[in-house]
Amino acid sequence: MIQYTKDYIAKLLDKYMDGTSTLEEEDILAQYFAHESIPAEWEPYRLMFAEIEAMKPASKPKRRWLRWTAIAAIISGVIYMAIPSPKTESSQVNPLVAQADSNTTLTVAPDTTIQQKEEPKPTGTKKRRMRKMEPTIHDYDKAYALMAEAKQKQMDVERQIAQAEQEVIEAQLAAYGYIPVMQEDGTIIYINEQSELIAYEE
Repeated sequence: MIQYTKDYIAKLLDKYMDGTSTLEEEDILAQYFAHESIPAEWEPYRLMFAEIEAMKPASKPKRRWLRWTAIAAIISGVIYMAIPSPKTESSQVNPLVAQADSNTTLTVAPDTTIQQKEEPKPTGTKKRRMRKMEPTIHDYDKAYALMAEAKQKQMDVERQIAQAEQEVIEAQLAAYGYIPVMQEDGTIIYINEQSELIAYEE
């Protein structure tokens, strides 16, 4: 660290207080008042620079975890690519066989042997059991909606049946000569036209 003289620091303080100091000079003052042994007459300046340093926003923490996760991802990718995947051989592979013409004859030298190829045996297939389907919350919602819809249709049908029964009763009463008459209180009574003669005043 560079050692500054008291006169040089005094000149920098004067420039700082006048507002004519550069950023480099302000950095020198901040370092001086943060690390050096300071004379007693400059104690207020030390407190001022300490407050200024405290007001500066803290530097962002380095994101080391980002670097480590990237490295881990690269390593896991390399390991995944380096390890060979197990190869499964299909047991149902039929070898290619060339069909011979009926006129062609096979000549075999006496010192060679013919190997018979075994025909592939069919492998037993396992029956897959169907897993029980457990209803989900959406299935319950659909069931409740369907039940509500069925109940609404049932209520509509019952209302139509009641209305049809009322119409049948009114038709039967009309056939016997009864007519509906609404009273002043809102009730309906049926009066037989043939037995009660109603006089109309003109």
